[in-house]
Amino acid sequence: MLVKIVLSGIYIHIPFCTKACHYCDFHFSTNLSNKSTLTNAICEEIKLRKKEFSGAFNSIYFGGGTPSLLTLAELEKIMNQIFIYVDSSQIQEVTIEVNPEDITVELLRGYQKLGINRLSIGVQSLDDKILSWMNRNHSSEKAIKAINQAQKLGIENISVDFIYGVPNFPNRNISNELYQLLNNSPFHISCYHFTIEEKTYFGWLKKQEKLAELNDLKSEEEFKLITQTLEQKGYDHYEISNFSLSGKASKHNTNYWKKQQYVGLGPSAHSYTYPIRKWNISNNAAYIKQMQQGKLNQEKEKLSKTDHFNELIMLGLRTKEGVNIEEALLLIETNQQDQIKLKIQEFIEDKLLAKEGPIISLRKEKWLLSEYVSRELFILN
Repeated sequence: MLVKIVLSGIYIHIPFCTKACHYCDFHFSTNLSNKSTLTNAICEEIKLRKKEFSGAFNSIYFGGGTPSLLTLAELEKIMNQIFIYVDSSQIQEVTIEVNPEDITVELLRGYQKLGINRLSIGVQSLDDKILSWMNRNHSSEKAIKAINQAQKLGIENISVDFIYGVPNFPNRNISNELYQLLNNSPFHISCYHFTIEEKTYFGWLKKQEKLAELNDLKSEEEFKLITQTLEQKGYDHYEISNFSLSGKASKHNTNYWKKQQYVGLGPSAHSYTYPIRKWNISNNAAYIKQMQQGKLNQEKEKLSKTDHFNELIMLGLRTKEGVNIEEALLLIETNQQDQIKLKIQEFIEDKLLAKEGPIISLRKEKWLLSEYVSRELFILN
């Protein structure tokens, strides 16, 4: 009853980029020479894991890295291999992450022929100075052109990534950037707060005390401005970082937030089937070697019921749908249940949480406190 495996997603990690963005710590390589070999390795992984494709899948997501660096033939090869084991008719959403500078009419038409029906475009900002500072390859003009090219060809289901909370730009005009985006009516907008990751160029700058995060008050101000602007334009704020027009929420990411199972393919990709989470090696050469030998060596962890409870709380409170607390409480001991119920009641009285039937959810005006509330409700081993 607690783990309702209804729909599942397939994630394919494409670990290639033409250069490193200064903020990104995802697994990738700028050496594109083994791109074709790695494509073959992913196909081999699909064969090795064919028994894992027996469920009901509704989404495929090509992430990275930069999946738009794959040729159409390489993409087709991977998709054809998946569809040997998965019924293509049940797949409702096929997303590929693309960089604006990679988009051409030929590429977009090829995506359409392959059945890719959703683009996630890495816009990040429409301020050219910020894009250059981040070490992005595209300009604001190219980002808008990419959206328009796709729309003209009939690809309307477009998501754009947007980064706020960027330091060093005190005069950034977030409103102007948002309205430029909104003038092009993307179906979905993901707004992520800028973070300084340790193993990045910005992380190095922070260690040298040459860069620091934006102060919390300014970040909160930008978040509220984004939320107000997008909601006024009819976007549904369905998860802390995500906004969509009606019916256009990401099916793939929604599976994650609901703790549905998913299969991750490619170097560093994670997979989850309760209670096991497992992940592939984060090394392209080692991954290729494993696949050539027909052996997939994954690291694994088994989630305890307490782990599962904590993750249900953390993920659920990021969404407007919230958490079915009555079901979640069945995972923990009676004395723990009593403690959590008292804490929830405190949060309700403090106007942090709302409760309707068995569902608890964060009040939207308190979403920035989601991490704090989640931590307070965690069961510590």
